Amino acid sequence: MKINAFLAPGRLGNLVALLAGILMIVAFAPCGFFVAGIIMPAILFMLWQSLTPQKAFLRGWLFGLGLFGTGVYWVFISIHTYGNASVFLASFFTVSLISILALFPALTGWFLNRYFPIADRSRLFYAFPALWVLFEWIRSWIFTGFPWLLLGDTQIHSPLKGYAPIVSVYGLSFLVLLNSGLLIELGVALSKKQIKKTAVPVLILLVIWVAGAGLARIAWTHPVGSPVKVSLVQGNIPQETKWSFDNVQTSLDTYSRLTRPHWDSDIIIWPESAITLSIQDAEDFLNTIVLTARKHHTTFITGIPVQAPFSQSYYNAVITLGNGYGYYFKRRLVPFGEYTPFREWLSKLLDGLKIPMSDFIPGTQKTPPLVAGNIHIAPFICYEIAFPEMVLSRDKNINLLLTISNDAWFGHSIAQAEHLAMAEMRAAENRRPLLFVSNNGITAVIDAKGNVHAAAPPYVATVLTDTVQPVEGLTPWQRMGMDPILFLMVMLIIYAIREQRHLKRK
Repeated sequence: MKINAFLAPGRLGNLVALLAGILMIVAFAPCGFFVAGIIMPAILFMLWQSLTPQKAFLRGWLFGLGLFGTGVYWVFISIHTYGNASVFLASFFTVSLISILALFPALTGWFLNRYFPIADRSRLFYAFPALWVLFEWIRSWIFTGFPWLLLGDTQIHSPLKGYAPIVSVYGLSFLVLLNSGLLIELGVALSKKQIKKTAVPVLILLVIWVAGAGLARIAWTHPVGSPVKVSLVQGNIPQETKWSFDNVQTSLDTYSRLTRPHWDSDIIIWPESAITLSIQDAEDFLNTIVLTARKHHTTFITGIPVQAPFSQSYYNAVITLGNGYGYYFKRRLVPFGEYTPFREWLSKLLDGLKIPMSDFIPGTQKTPPLVAGNIHIAPFICYEIAFPEMVLSRDKNINLLLTISNDAWFGHSIAQAEHLAMAEMRAAENRRPLLFVSNNGITAVIDAKGNVHAAAPPYVATVLTDTVQPVEGLTPWQRMGMDPILFLMVMLIIYAIREQRHLKRK
């Protein structure tokens, strides 16, 4: 069967778009076959050729359906298994989320075929990657944002990661699509047996990948002070009983027992909401921790709820005790997990459906870094580490990054590996070591280049102890931020529009 049969409008091409989206997931963690991250968008671009904007929208939506259906299916586990929603309701919410996320590649296809219909380099190398990156960026903040499965995340273990400290994950998405375009141009030249025309795309591909490998060798930040010994405590508390009042003492005993042999560490960290009592109710326990930590000159950091003054609501918080100080209130809450959006309209409906919801409120102020001895730590809770611009800081004196989480909400799924990969990307962008502390895995120490230096086995109660070298300084991404990338994407789209108009006049 000729390839045109797949590319032409019709069910066969639609099926290929869906399959390409499904296969795209192997480019992300835990598979990490990063070449698929280049090949699958190239297939989608070819499937968009010569279609009306409406049909391009459909194929983009099917591609997104395959990608997000295989990439965020674990939402069902958290809603049904641990949220106690019925199979029907959990399926409804999961399918709705996947369908909404699929709109972003669908809109990319619609805009591409509506305003850049002529097949030339302005469509392939300028409009296509620029539109994709802009829609990824919009997805990262609209309706509180969901920057999961960004295309650049597929390159966390490829030579292209060397560009991360300069252009962030969004710039990597652009480079991935630029590679897709070069691959298409190379394939067209080979199919026409125009061997001479293969030289330019091959040369550009070599330059991009060799330069990426070279950039990966640049430190961008520099060590400061001596290495510190850290112990990351993974309690492996079952999610089914974690918030049960009857299990509070058992959880505290588990974490205390695991911690006891490690008070010689400089920093000890417990994961998100390891202490399920509020800070007000856990005062006696925390006082004991403070005395022990001070005796050993150790900094103790833990996740704990903090009740808001004059309110029945709570902050999802991180606190620092012993040889250190500081606190952090989570600012990006999980919709329908930690809070109910549009509560005035939805609360009665959700109560009628008997779907339990947490009642956290977001922190409204950016707090100073945590201080552990003379180390400055930028903390984040759970999926906040997925937001590149949230982690971005121009404070050159931040020495470490920290995220505490409780991925037990997602069962034995790929969510944990995806979460860890995004943390690796944040470490690479900011060229800082990152401590990733989870209730049941994956708990890991990530070095300043975004590589996992040490990791604890998942789904077991254990302590990961390692040494970490603090750093200071700023990467180009930290200095410039997102504005230059957005400016470049807009300029490329404007240039592509001019080129398309010029071709139409001819």
